[in-house]
Amino acid sequence: MSAEKRLRIGVIGCGEIAYTATGPAIRQTPNAEMAIAMDVVPAAAESFGREFGIPWTTRLEEVLERPDVEAVVISTPHDTHAPLTEAAASAGKHVMVEKPIACTLREADRMIACCREANVLLSVNFVLRYEPGPDAVRRLIAAGAIGDLIAVSFRSVGRKPDHYWTGGYTNRVQTDWRKYRARAGGGVLIMNFIHNLDLLRFMTGLEVVRVFAEYGTFRTPVEVEDIVTMTLRFNNGAVGALVGATCVDGHIRLAPVSLGGGRAEGLVETVEDNSDRLYGTRGQIRMQGRNVWVYSQDGGEGLVRNEWTRLALPPVNSRARYVEAFVRAVREKHPPEIPGEEGRKALAIVEAAYRSGQEGHPVEIASL
Repeated sequence: MSAEKRLRIGVIGCGEIAYTATGPAIRQTPNAEMAIAMDVVPAAAESFGREFGIPWTTRLEEVLERPDVEAVVISTPHDTHAPLTEAAASAGKHVMVEKPIACTLREADRMIACCREANVLLSVNFVLRYEPGPDAVRRLIAAGAIGDLIAVSFRSVGRKPDHYWTGGYTNRVQTDWRKYRARAGGGVLIMNFIHNLDLLRFMTGLEVVRVFAEYGTFRTPVEVEDIVTMTLRFNNGAVGALVGATCVDGHIRLAPVSLGGGRAEGLVETVEDNSDRLYGTRGQIRMQGRNVWVYSQDGGEGLVRNEWTRLALPPVNSRARYVEAFVRAVREKHPPEIPGEEGRKALAIVEAAYRSGQEGHPVEIASL
């Protein structure tokens, strides 16, 4: 695609996810390019600009006032997502925002309304939907390969390095926002497991209607939770159990991972089985990393009846695929594939879980 037709993007927030994932993804996207980078930390903005060969600034206005910037990607602390989205929408810029969409549903509603009123697109960067595994599982479930879904079991248990809370995985930018509930919105649930909740909705086509959660901060000197357990009820009656932890040794030590970039430096595999399971009336699916296994009583295209089949899935840059799809939505003037409303639905489950843990009883999603 010619440079004239590429969507020119302003990068707001030049920290870890922007530097290791979003920047490289946009550079690999044929219909998009970065126009300028902004961060309130001068060193972060400068190093990002130098790495990607684009201008940099510490002033938001310098990004939003540029007429050649059609869209922005917001990769900043969670509590800034709402005000930055509102400022970008008011300036007529389309918005891609990192997960979670916001810290609260009230903020999310404000963002959605503001973008709607400004006639700009708002999308949440749930890039794992573009991995071949979740997409294959979604198609298998829709085709009835495991019958009707009756239960799910998701787990992500490991240990974040101590420096994560002040410098992220890479220790590139020093900041402590991840430690505080008011800034981050929470810990492992809203920071990490919200991806799993979104994938559950995406793959199954079901909605969570009730949540019961317990969580706590056991080993990490922060305000936010480092372990969460959840039970879910879906709108078809199916049930679910989820466990997430960022403080457990002897499992998988979480290391720098570029979501959608295919990198996982220093990831140490151990005996812990961090796989996800989806159980149906006619079989089941197991997912671990980029691997997917299917057991189907009925078989089907590519599946052997009553045997486990491992799917052959190619590696992809899911974040680049996400950006490319967003650009198409802008150019073709249709809603993005992952609009703000999808980010709100995942956040509603999170907010219900936090409320459940605080109040000690199940919480109905419809009440939020």
